[in-house]
Amino acid sequence: MSRWARLLPWGLLTLAVGCAHAPVLAPETAARLAATPGGYLSGEGKALEPGPLLNNKDFVWSIAFAPDSTRVAYTHLGAKSYQLALWALGSPPTLVSDNAINRYEQDLEAVAFSGDGALLATAGRDGQVRLFDGATGAPQGQILLEEPLTAVAFHPEGRALVVGSAQGLLTVLSVPQLAYVYEVRAHGDAVSALAFAPDGTLYTGSWDKHVRVWSSREETLRPAQARARFERRGGFAVVRGAVNGKAQAVFALDGRTPAILLDTKTATEAGIDVAFLKDTLTVPTALGNSVAPLARGQSLRFKTLRVEGVDIAVCDACVPAGTQGVLGAPFTGRFEISFDEAHGEAILAAKEGTSGDVGQMQGWVLAPGADYAFEGHVNDVTVDARGQRLGVAFSEQKAERTRTVYEREKKNIEEPQAPFNAGALVDAASGRLLQKWSGPRGVVSTASISPDGRSLAVGGWDKRLRVFTEGQAQPWGERAFGWSVRRVRFSPDGRWVGVAAWTPQNPVGDQESDPAAALFEVRYASPTVGRR
Repeated sequence: MSRWARLLPWGLLTLAVGCAHAPVLAPETAARLAATPGGYLSGEGKALEPGPLLNNKDFVWSIAFAPDSTRVAYTHLGAKSYQLALWALGSPPTLVSDNAINRYEQDLEAVAFSGDGALLATAGRDGQVRLFDGATGAPQGQILLEEPLTAVAFHPEGRALVVGSAQGLLTVLSVPQLAYVYEVRAHGDAVSALAFAPDGTLYTGSWDKHVRVWSSREETLRPAQARARFERRGGFAVVRGAVNGKAQAVFALDGRTPAILLDTKTATEAGIDVAFLKDTLTVPTALGNSVAPLARGQSLRFKTLRVEGVDIAVCDACVPAGTQGVLGAPFTGRFEISFDEAHGEAILAAKEGTSGDVGQMQGWVLAPGADYAFEGHVNDVTVDARGQRLGVAFSEQKAERTRTVYEREKKNIEEPQAPFNAGALVDAASGRLLQKWSGPRGVVSTASISPDGRSLAVGGWDKRLRVFTEGQAQPWGERAFGWSVRRVRFSPDGRWVGVAAWTPQNPVGDQESDPAAALFEVRYASPTVGRR
């Protein structure tokens, strides 16, 4: 008998991974829900009924439902790499794809569906943002950003994606191109959550104990400045940029060099046919002058800064080791370069009279609004279907897996209970706490608000899922897990609660262990159907 079958408190003895599930929703209510565009169940929850078990072998990090609640995706630590699993929630559920994403060393923190369900996005601590087809899981593109990533969300309009970093940076990318549009240093610590309301208002949560509110709007942008991550190599400050929107290059900043340079390999990747270049430029090197082919009228991009009409000389011998190019005098003559050592960023700003060389683009920007400060670290933020209430997860200590935490777990010592180890319903317009539940012990890592804004599902390091409803002190739904609960999410139609959890891994036999990705159907006392 598998370890799964021995988990009597779950009452799931007849279930297996991906098995069929007997629904609890009355047929007439299910039909009304299916016939209501943007519809969701509303009412007082009565119980959590066991639904499909999707994974009982791995560490599962994050989980997301498609907008129509017919698919679910989760990120998990597979046998050799982090994976993105996509399931279709039929009867029985079927695994559509399970893509290998990145190496063990870099956590795959976040996953999100676009508003129409056509795309999936992931963000991880390797700095990569990746797009996938929301129906098939097929890869659609990726971009490497400059900081470890911890959160991701699509704008409701679908043409923009926002990612949050471990250092408090918000970056807006165009969809599906994944081009830089806008960025802002929004928080003083890791961005723990991003949640868009239907009207495009963005709520961002952070370990700096703040939830911040941002309005989004589409503008014609002509950025004349960018903040690019830099480091020092071989006596040079180096930054990364894109050439012709096709190739990524690490550039050394050197105003003494009389040209902008690329090596042959990167030039070819950027679409420059080096063999057919007719113009040349003489470039001094350590071994004497070198005659380099010259490609005229190229473009460079550093995050949101686009520079048009650039002449690039192609010369392998002219490029310092460990780089693919040099930003020489033609660049430094047009842009002032300064350094923010505190954040490790080079600030590239167009000099007066040179802004005409900077390209323009259409894109979404974020304007700061309200700032809600709390007593606990913010670990998760979700928003209800009407954008009126937030579900927020708090902890009195940062949600970091320290040695102290592991030692307590190994010795079966309960995590401490504290007022702000809690989940809460929060008024989105004012930041006022409407109701807070402090029952869980230790870090509350996740909180998902129901579509109707009345209930809150929470989970954390005490290995439990609990579901509360406003006005009640005790949960009406509770389930135990083998290890930490990482993320919980109500489905957009309010029918399901999905859980992403770690599980003690079992290297022998069938390798089955405790539940790690599991769905529960919500049994309502008297459900009604609401509409967004």
